[in-house]
Parts: sequence; structure tokens; C-alpha cells
Amino acid sequence: MEQKKSFFASLDSKSALLVGLVAGILVICTIGFVVMLGLYFKVNNKSGLSTSVSPVATADPEAQPPQPSAPVSVTKSDRPKVELFVMAYCPFGLQMEKAYLPAWNLLKNKADIDIKFVSYAMHGLKEIEENTRQYCIEQNQPAKYQAYLTCFTGKDDYKACLSQAGLSEGSLSSCVNAINAKYKTLDKYNDQTTWLSGRYPVYPINEDLNIKYGVQGSPTLVINGAQVDGVNRTADAVKQAICAAFNNPPAECGTTLASAAYGAGFGYDATGNASAGAACATN
Repeated sequence: MEQKKSFFASLDSKSALLVGLVAGILVICTIGFVVMLGLYFKVNNKSGLSTSVSPVATADPEAQPPQPSAPVSVTKSDRPKVELFVMAYCPFGLQMEKAYLPAWNLLKNKADIDIKFVSYAMHGLKEIEENTRQYCIEQNQPAKYQAYLTCFTGKDDYKACLSQAGLSEGSLSSCVNAINAKYKTLDKYNDQTTWLSGRYPVYPINEDLNIKYGVQGSPTLVINGAQVDGVNRTADAVKQAICAAFNNPPAECGTTLASAAYGAGFGYDATGNASAGAACATN
């Protein structure tokens, strides 16, 4: 009796070659799958990690407490000179002022601290007028300026804040008129050909210092004649920046101030950490 031929023996040479090739590919794919599966479980189980899918964290990073801020480089002196350049209606300038005021109050007898103004305005005539109003208060009644500024940064109501700080609009009028005449602030506002880039009215009261320090926008913090970057807009971060500029920091530097930032713009609602990068600037 004739014996049955095996499956491969019954095929011609070309068919046998094709079947063998297909079988080889299947074997290689199976081996590759097994190897990759093993690697997957090995990696995902490294250090005891579960292979199950974990939910993604949804916490708002703005709600996290800010990290302590320390200036990269601050020129030191026995009595630091601290100047914050702002525009009166810049939301980020207002945010920085709210952080600046507690540090200013804490260290006012140990350092020379004040407010200066950016040499152009981005928020209309009201900003020109408020800059000059604040300049006159700080120059003529500095003891009342912090009280006024604390009120003004909380609410956009200069008349109420003048009253709250014990100031009268009439008492400021001669200074305001003199400043407008000296620097021609209103004339320049009304003449758009003088505006920066044809878009922003100039405000020249502290123009010399803007040029000296390279001030580009609001807020800009200057300590001992040099810009200080990377300071979070929180009271304690501002305090740390000022205290880093002392040759021998006073005892007040051991006081911890608030580490949560207030929101940009008017009002004292806390919003968590605040970036130091945003500013009111032309670039």
C-alpha cells in the first residue's frame, strides 16, 4: 500500500518555501510580542509601581503655596535703597504694590523704600492723573502715603482713599498743578506725536531713573541701583529680597510675612502663587 505523503512533502518547492516563510514570520512576531509584554510589566512594576492606570492630578497650580524667593544677585549696603517702578493702573503693578506695602512698613526705618513711576502710561488719562497725585502725596506727606496706597490698591476710589488717609484733594492741587506745568504731562498726553511708539503717552517725572536702571515696564523692582528679577509678588518674598541687600540684616528680617499672593488688579483677594514675569510693558 502506498503511504500518504506528509503535508510539506506534497507541496511543490515554491509552495513549500512560501509556507515556511509565513510560519517563520508568525514565530518571530509571537516571540517579539512575548518579549515586549515582559518588558512592559518589568518597567511598570519597577520600584513597586502598580500597572494599573492612576488618575491625573487635577490640583490648580495657582492654589499651591509659593516657594520662597531669593534674588540671584543683589548689591549689598548698610542701608539699602529700594525703588518699585509702577503704573498706577497696571494690574500687575497693583499686585506687586500689595506685596510691597507690608515689607515697606516692616523695614521703613532700616532701608530707604519708595514708589517710582514708569516713564510712559498704558491706561489712559486717569493713570497720568493718579501717578501725579501719588507722586505729590509721597513728596509732601510721606507719612500718609502708605495709608493712601493701601486703600487705593484695595479699591479704585481715590476720593475715598484721600479721606481715609486724612488728605484733601485741595491740599494736593498746588503740587499737581506745579508738576503738570514743569513736566507738561497733560500737554504731552494731548499731543499724540509725543507718545511712545505713537501708542502710549509719556510720563517723564522719573524718566531719568527709568533710563538709568533700564526700566521697561510695571512692576520693576530696583534695589541699590540694580534691577532685581525673579521675586514672587508676595509680602515675604519682597521682604526676603530687601533683606538680602543688607550687609547686616536687621532683626526685622526674621519676621515672616504673608506668603500668599493677592490677585492682579484692585482688591485683596488671595489667589495663591504669582508669577514675577507678567508686566505692563510695550514688549
